[in-house]
Amino acid sequence: MLNYQAIKFYPELSETRIAAANKILGNKVIKRILAFAFYLLGAHRRPIAELLNMPQDTLKSAINRVLKAGIGAFEDSRKKTSSFIPPGAILPKKASVFLEGEEVIVDFGLRDTRLRIPAKNALQAKTILLTMLNNGMITTAEAANILDYSPVHISRLSQALGEEDVQALIDKRQGQKQDYLFSPEIKAELVQQFAANAVTGKPISSRIISKQLNKRCNLNLPDRSVRLHIKKLGLSRIAKSLPDLVETLKKTPDNISQQDE
Repeated sequence: MLNYQAIKFYPELSETRIAAANKILGNKVIKRILAFAFYLLGAHRRPIAELLNMPQDTLKSAINRVLKAGIGAFEDSRKKTSSFIPPGAILPKKASVFLEGEEVIVDFGLRDTRLRIPAKNALQAKTILLTMLNNGMITTAEAANILDYSPVHISRLSQALGEEDVQALIDKRQGQKQDYLFSPEIKAELVQQFAANAVTGKPISSRIISKQLNKRCNLNLPDRSVRLHIKKLGLSRIAKSLPDLVETLKKTPDNISQQDE
């Protein structure tokens, strides 16, 4: 911890130095540098904004940009080139996570720095994504979307991970300890049930679909796994268009279909 309170500040010297720096870097850049320095030293945002005559929202945005984009955020964002960053430098992009087939992809925003996690490795995925969340690399919404939990549950898990280590993420319930393994046959039944419900105007929620599949096919599919595979297969995207397509095909003359064969 820096003991900056032991340093004596000289107003006249500060005025001279700031004036000289303004000529080189510009007043806006100096303000952002001072604001970030005060922020790092522990000052609250409101007095910093008042001291530098900046709107509090502007100050908050400026600090967040520096924390996300680095030194280039001190400059005017409208400039096409940076005088801070060397030409040709590769700047890191924001980290992101997304599903790709049967894998969870973690992209750290740098070249060749992707992690590929099998989607069925639930504990591994939770540990990595929640660690990224706790370090501000991804948002609660992003983690919730990939892990298929509510944002509230994600917040609880992230807190538990910080306090109790990885064992806090292990599902204590008996029975399902990993996603149900969906065979091609089960996926086909899922698609068929979803399509039938969509065409006939029946509910297409994962809860209803899982109940129907379990009863019709004598299965024991968890609601969460059905919801995950509906998302993976992109079925939600055709829920509205499928009935219209079926009606269009019904109205198509038989001779057109025969000509195409």
